[in-house]
Amino acid sequence: MRHQWTDLPPAVHGLIAERCGAVTAVTAPDAGEIAEFAATVDGTADRVFVKAARLDSPNLWMARKEAQAAPVVRGIGAGLLWQAEAGGWLVIAFEHVPGRHADLSPGSSDLPLIAGTLAALADRLTPAPPLRTPSLAQRWTGSALWREIAAGDGLTPWQAERLDALASLETRAPEAVTGDTLAHTDMTGPNILVNGARVRIIDWSWPAPAAAWVDTASLAPRLVAAGHTVGRARQWAMTVPHYAAADPAEVAALSSVIAARWRLRAIQDGGPWTALSAAADRWVGDLLSI
Repeated sequence: MRHQWTDLPPAVHGLIAERCGAVTAVTAPDAGEIAEFAATVDGTADRVFVKAARLDSPNLWMARKEAQAAPVVRGIGAGLLWQAEAGGWLVIAFEHVPGRHADLSPGSSDLPLIAGTLAALADRLTPAPPLRTPSLAQRWTGSALWREIAAGDGLTPWQAERLDALASLETRAPEAVTGDTLAHTDMTGPNILVNGARVRIIDWSWPAPAAAWVDTASLAPRLVAAGHTVGRARQWAMTVPHYAAADPAEVAALSSVIAARWRLRAIQDGGPWTALSAAADRWVGDLLSI
């Protein structure tokens, strides 16, 4: 549940005012749903982006992970300014990163900028900087999402016809994504900020060592959901050298897991996840035919 500024205890208000000066404005972001509190805070002494989580929150680890990753991705993500605890909350202040959410639609001038950023990001973060976090392979080991969806009668007709192939790909995913690049693993349009010719990748709550092509392959089905044909999305992905060098079978294995996760979200939440799930199916279906 996303909390508002007025929901935070006075101790948190006081902590922020002590660091930033008297608070003159609080602006909530127009995307994101996991952080308990997130907002740009304008103070008389500083402007920062603040995230906060209760110390008893089950998602506290995500806030701590993002703060831990910030120094590693400085200049790519939002720089960490300070963190402290007050009133039973962890409060983390990041530099305010100007920009707008990336436009992933066909013809967008953001797309070549994003491709260049993904290539540079993988180069910079290989080998993976020391960060205490499970690898993507470890995160996905033992995954059986397609069988879970099937058991709950949640498969679409297209998925039901290809259940065995999709489930088989899922079992190969941990080996397929193994690598020594620190990947973002939650690459979405709202997590990409564009300011002129500069692109920043924010919200590093899920970093993990993985193959260098993982973030590009994870973003490609979102291009399909944004209106690209599968062929155009693949052409865009191929402009990132790490993706162009990847084994299509390994990309298919990763994409199968993404499609399963998005199908589960579509079943649980509906809304935009339904369109994302359909786009992921088209993307995986193309990879199965290669």
